[in-house]
Amino acid sequence: MDKQSTPILIHLDYCLTPLNRVNNAAIVIENGIIRALGGYSAFVQKEKYRVFHLHGCYALPGFVDTHLSGAKSYDIMHADSSDKLELMTIALARHGVTSFVPSTQSTSNEHILNVVRTLADQVNNDDLEGAIPIGIHIEGPFISQAKRGAHMEKFIQKVDLDLTKQIIEASKGTIKIFTFAPELKKVDQLIDLLVEHKIVPCMGHTMASRLEIKDAVQHGANRCLHLYNGMEPLQQRKVGLAAISLIDDRIWVEIIPDGVHSHWGMLELACRCKRKDRLVAISNATEAAGLEDGTYHLGDREILVKNGQSTLPDGTIAGSTNFLDENYRNLLKHTQLTMEEAAACCTLNPALSIGARERGKIKPGKRADLVIMNEDHEVQMTIVNGRIAYQHESVTIAELNETADAL
Repeated sequence: MDKQSTPILIHLDYCLTPLNRVNNAAIVIENGIIRALGGYSAFVQKEKYRVFHLHGCYALPGFVDTHLSGAKSYDIMHADSSDKLELMTIALARHGVTSFVPSTQSTSNEHILNVVRTLADQVNNDDLEGAIPIGIHIEGPFISQAKRGAHMEKFIQKVDLDLTKQIIEASKGTIKIFTFAPELKKVDQLIDLLVEHKIVPCMGHTMASRLEIKDAVQHGANRCLHLYNGMEPLQQRKVGLAAISLIDDRIWVEIIPDGVHSHWGMLELACRCKRKDRLVAISNATEAAGLEDGTYHLGDREILVKNGQSTLPDGTIAGSTNFLDENYRNLLKHTQLTMEEAAACCTLNPALSIGARERGKIKPGKRADLVIMNEDHEVQMTIVNGRIAYQHESVTIAELNETADAL
């Protein structure tokens, strides 16, 4: 789709904006921007457009994945030495993702600075074939040893404000999220620094008490890293990050709807307890996403994938092999969220959670990032900035053009 060409009108069974449903929908795209949205019958001068009819399909905003460590043989922590980023962005688009935030792992100071510099040069690069990175997520190294998960013990450290400033400078203003454990000393100063630079302070990999979490939230921490994981479990006599995040409306909550990181019943609990506009579905994908079972890497760690589940050799869960489209289908199947609510968890909510207001919504004037799905909620086409980044083999440009020429 040439975004400089004649405006394109896409005709679908319906569209999820995602908050509202438009039946018999028509979406007009021109120069990478959504120009119009409405019922197909309202567009009376169809000769002005190239018209694409996609019967049996519906549209929603392109998925925004705000937490992943890699995909399709590409590991974020090898960004300074790998040329596979393009392949990862293509794989993400194949699964409906139009924007993503690559997440780092705890590593040496020199390595993290090199990775951040490399990633910063790719942020908002619309020349990439697939999905577009729209920021960076720094996960660690200021986290709890006891809840480090797949992070390497030797790289975990106390809060270092000078290092944080170096990372921020290396990022050239591209960091969107910074994860830390609220119980560490100097956390208040760290949060103040992050807020000053418009970076979302995210709480995770933590053993923090209720009071430590409350204090962090008062200072500006407003995000919970992958709910239930990397924190104390829900308990009847003790309140930790999981419980507080579910009931505090100021906190955005990341959920991983893959059936591995939490039981489906716990996913449903989160979706019933939490305000629907504060739920952020993530993939937490590793380089093994999109590949067969085998041995892969998560940063400096070796991970084993068996039956689609990614773990360290000792059995510790280490990321995921899911993409966000599968997690979207899981939300529809395993929770009582409406289609609009499930769609928002993968589109509008993650976009708003990091201040990306030009994304996540199908509305005139917004960036033309769309995913088109069939009745089984399988990706048929992904449009990134007005261009077709992926199309299923059953949907060809030739067929679409023939339809357009007949009108």
